[in-house]
Amino acid sequence: MNGTRQYLLSLGPARVVLTTVLPVEQAAGAMRSRGEPPLFGLAPVCDPVPGAARVLHVVTAPGQAGTAWDGCTLTVRAPTGDLPGEGLLYLACLVLEAELQRHGYLTLHAAAACRDGSAVLLLGPAGAGKTTSLLRLCRDHGAALAGNDLVVAGGTAAVPEVLAGNTYLRLRHASISQVLPELLSLFPGEVRDSWRAKLDVGPARLGIRAATGPVPVAAVVFVHVDVRYPEVVDGPGDTLVHRLNLHENALRYVRGTATPWLLGDGRFGPYVPALDDERAHAARVATLERLLARSRYVAGPPAAVAQHLSGLLAAGVPGLAAAGDMRRKP
Repeated sequence: MNGTRQYLLSLGPARVVLTTVLPVEQAAGAMRSRGEPPLFGLAPVCDPVPGAARVLHVVTAPGQAGTAWDGCTLTVRAPTGDLPGEGLLYLACLVLEAELQRHGYLTLHAAAACRDGSAVLLLGPAGAGKTTSLLRLCRDHGAALAGNDLVVAGGTAAVPEVLAGNTYLRLRHASISQVLPELLSLFPGEVRDSWRAKLDVGPARLGIRAATGPVPVAAVVFVHVDVRYPEVVDGPGDTLVHRLNLHENALRYVRGTATPWLLGDGRFGPYVPALDDERAHAARVATLERLLARSRYVAGPPAAVAQHLSGLLAAGVPGLAAAGDMRRKP
């Protein structure tokens, strides 16, 4: 195919070779310029990459778009104009996620902060207070930003780790107005819908630093920030509700439902197959159990919750000394 190039997407132990005529390097650059850099590395390759999964983009005539998955290669057939470069990268991320899960890593909607060599992973639905707790940990308690909105965590070692995460912060006006009103000046102009108004901000603009490298997880916290609580509530995190929510969180991408094929004009494209398999399931379940084993439910007013989370970081990583050299080195 004239103009076809190969690129390697990499994140931790996962490798995916993407073959396409689309300018995906420019697409990744556009993501970075918006302050939303991709979590994966992207580099041109010429030689075969042993053991890597593949995404093969085939340009077709109109009316012949579709996808096929054989367990190793996702073939994406699309007419010119029906698949922008960013759209192809998002589809390739599904395959990268499948590879990550086979190595025990999960991409979660979460937040994570680290300090003194350990991390706390924050979980909860939209509006629960993940980002505001993260901000307070970083601004008031000296933690570093390990990830926000999307966090890759897990691995196959006895002690799970935060591997990577988004390094920008997506601030919701409604949440900030309640718990960090001093940041409202970041929102330009008048805000008419406080819940839907969001702003992407880099950590440097907020005076916080970003973490580098994998960090072992000290605690997994299902967080609920609410100014109406008189004090902090700390209870078991491994409940049936939290267990089901975490399982659903971990399955979004490999089931091919959270990142659909979007056509150039924004319409939904053809069916994207599920990329799950028994090997990924076994590794995923083992990781979920390790995360739930160190989980807590923490609720309360914002400053008190952040103080409590800081204490969990200060306590360090349970089981790390026992794991010793068993912990995977990046």
